[in-house]
Amino acid sequence: MSKLADLLAQQKELEKQIEAARVAEQADALKQISEICKAHGITYAQLKPVMVKQRKRRTKAEIEAAKG
Repeated sequence: MSKLADLLAQQKELEKQIEAARVAEQADALKQISEICKAHGITYAQLKPVMVKQRKRRTKAEIEAAKG
């Protein structure tokens, strides 16, 4: 194999390892979040507004202007 092919194979393996580490860390973070919510009595209803980006409501004038 050429040096390039070896490096590309290493890159593929590293990408797999990175993805596995990302998934594991994400699972750990979710577990920590769950534990904190339980410890403080935080419900999903309380957490959702903080986690979801609120969309700005458009005025009727903005909607009409967009229609052209």
